[in-house]
Amino acid sequence: MFDKIASRYEGTNRILSLGFDRRWRRRAADRLCPRPGALYLDVGCGAGDMCIEILRKAPGCRVVGIDPSEGMLAVGRAKVRAAGVSDAVSLLPGDVLNLQFPDNSFDGAITAFCIRNVTDRLMGLREINRVLRPGGSLVTLELTDPVGLMKPLFRLYSNMVIPLVTKVMSCVSAYRYLTDSMADFPQADRFVTVMQDAGFADAEYFRMTGGIVTIFHGQKPV
Repeated sequence: MFDKIASRYEGTNRILSLGFDRRWRRRAADRLCPRPGALYLDVGCGAGDMCIEILRKAPGCRVVGIDPSEGMLAVGRAKVRAAGVSDAVSLLPGDVLNLQFPDNSFDGAITAFCIRNVTDRLMGLREINRVLRPGGSLVTLELTDPVGLMKPLFRLYSNMVIPLVTKVMSCVSAYRYLTDSMADFPQADRFVTVMQDAGFADAEYFRMTGGIVTIFHGQKPV
């Protein structure tokens, strides 16, 4: 599915999010607190936007991005080259349920709009915890079920606007899956518990834009 929409993924998301996706990624990268000289893992890196954002925050760090979609990786590699950060970013095929890296490899990790697509979220989080160094942070940026007034507004938007935009620009079935997967994702409190079960300490969350997106944060104990 992601191979099929790779070439139109960024443009479609920019329209569907009304441009807010850039702000959401910036906030998530801020929460990661990247620093020069450190090594970070971007799980489900897609087209590489978060990798580039991390480099903007901390020139001199390095980022490894993994994704199971070769189509998305190809778009991401082109974007990384265009941004002039190829020497600092490596985009590799990979599966979060079986990460190819040794224990204690990374200073921090981030996932953006990825973890809801993982079939076994607890196992995926445990794998991320395994490859983090003690004290390393995990930041998860994810689409979530909105709260308050935003809930009925988003329901209207997803039923009327999203199908129209995706019919013109992309793949309707792929973005129908988007709204279905949002509804399937656990409530924020429950996902924090899953993070704790995976070994993360001080797990917490921060809602943005009426709860349409949520940033989750936790640390591997020292």
